[in-house]
Amino acid sequence: MEPPLIRAARAADAPAFTDVIRAAYGPWIERLDGLPDVDSGVADEIETHPVWVAEADDTGRILGGLVMHIGTDAAQVANLAVHPDCGGRGVGRALMAVAEDYARRAGFTRMTLASHRDMTPTLRFYFNSGWTETGREGYRVFMEKSLV
Repeated sequence: MEPPLIRAARAADAPAFTDVIRAAYGPWIERLDGLPDVDSGVADEIETHPVWVAEADDTGRILGGLVMHIGTDAAQVANLAVHPDCGGRGVGRALMAVAEDYARRAGFTRMTLASHRDMTPTLRFYFNSGWTETGREGYRVFMEKSLV
């Protein structure tokens, strides 16, 4: 697989990105308590927040995406999803690199996110990418990454 093209999401990407989110979270939705609604409002997210998609250069297929929310003191990864067919191929890392660069250029020194405590492969991805756990509340694991 060629490296994905990372670009700003467009309104027309909402259905394909929603499908990726459903596929990525599908194995977890029935098994985990406390998982929030992860695939609603994608079109609104694209319209109001920084959102990037990873696109296959050869087909234009959306392989993954990342939604960022801008806070007062940190940029927050609100959702990162990669289609399970593309796991382990660097799609998530490429999306995260673009988001981190954006946050740095916007003047942020850190990024935050929350994940589910039982999504251990996802947590492992974040730990291996330099994120640290900052707390837990119920099912949620809060994490932070320094950008300096």
